[in-house]
Amino acid sequence: MSQQYFPEDEWSTLLKTPTMIIMAMTLADKTDPVSFLQETQAAVQIVVNEQNRLDLTSDLAKSLTTSLKEIDAKDPLQGEQLLLKKQFELLGALQNLKNASEGRKNTLDHFKQVGSILGNKVTAVQAQEFKIWILSIARQIAEAVKEGGLFGIGGERVSRDESDMLKAIEKALDFKL
Repeated sequence: MSQQYFPEDEWSTLLKTPTMIIMAMTLADKTDPVSFLQETQAAVQIVVNEQNRLDLTSDLAKSLTTSLKEIDAKDPLQGEQLLLKKQFELLGALQNLKNASEGRKNTLDHFKQVGSILGNKVTAVQAQEFKIWILSIARQIAEAVKEGGLFGIGGERVSRDESDMLKAIEKALDFKL
């Protein structure tokens, strides 16, 4: 399953999915500014790591990550500088939101679109593999920074709000074949 099977607007929507995962998970709960920045930094690194995985089972995820790598290869910045650029772009997109609520709604609307694309364009197996991949990235981001606690003591790996967001993403990605 590759880009050639999708109209440009659908492929563009799919390409935005990793960024939307980051936005959804970083906006899932209220957190202090330091934790927010740590989570954003970790999330961007997680997505970059996913782009470089060689063991992806989803053909659609492979095609998507290949396209994202091709886009990154055209950027004059590479390595750490490219990571920082991606973080700043994400923070800029977040800054343009009226509030976190609007951001959460936008991300869930995006995942509903992705679910619709999957339901109309790929087999049930391919759709399920892609959905599992998306949810695994979201879970990695949720687990990246402990929530709550004091000075790193206590807290939880995945907050209730993050857990709720994971469930909301899963529901939004439901596809009808």
